[in-house]
Amino acid sequence: MHVVLLEFEGILADTTPHRLAALREAMMADGLALDEDTWTEHCLGLGVEAAAVAARRALGAANDPVAAEVTRLRADKLFTQRISRGLLMHPGGLALVQALRTQARLALVTRASRRDVEFVLTLANLADVFTCIVTANDKVAGKPDPAPYALALERLNRTASVAAADALTFEDARPGIRAARAAGVRSVAVGPLPLHHAMEADAYFPTLTGLSFDQMRALARGGRL
Repeated sequence: MHVVLLEFEGILADTTPHRLAALREAMMADGLALDEDTWTEHCLGLGVEAAAVAARRALGAANDPVAAEVTRLRADKLFTQRISRGLLMHPGGLALVQALRTQARLALVTRASRRDVEFVLTLANLADVFTCIVTANDKVAGKPDPAPYALALERLNRTASVAAADALTFEDARPGIRAARAAGVRSVAVGPLPLHHAMEADAYFPTLTGLSFDQMRALARGGRL
């Protein structure tokens, strides 16, 4: 059985507007104005801590680990508050999971926290779909480091052998694409990425919505990207 790995944020759940809004509000407390272009180029696809550090650096703030940690705590709290009021799921991502759940072993490799992932998957009735889930709570370096993918493959190999070259991942941002490539995993970029980000993936789709089940299965089975 083939292996398909997915980023939770941006592929299954439409978290990007909430992440941007939460970090922007958290940084405003320090008088730092985070614009969308800075967010997209420097923060999109990073975990909360790395995004806070990258945003401060991009905006010319002093290198202050304590201030960055306070920003992270604020942003994390604000994000949780926002998604607790409602979070949209990407129809294309849901269709992908439904198309592949009996055709492949599915895993999540995500920058999100386990708390947020489990909360949303339970609400979406997807809690039992994934063979393994690697989150920000696992004690490994975050994307773009390949460690999250290496950990997922290690866990998957405990039940059935899988080679990195035979796996496929769907990612919404450059850090995830780079992490997959460094781990030897083919990647499909999805969503409104800048062209120079999307070009780093093996394939790109503006959206998964509209792809047929057969197309999704062909991708998972090593079809032409």
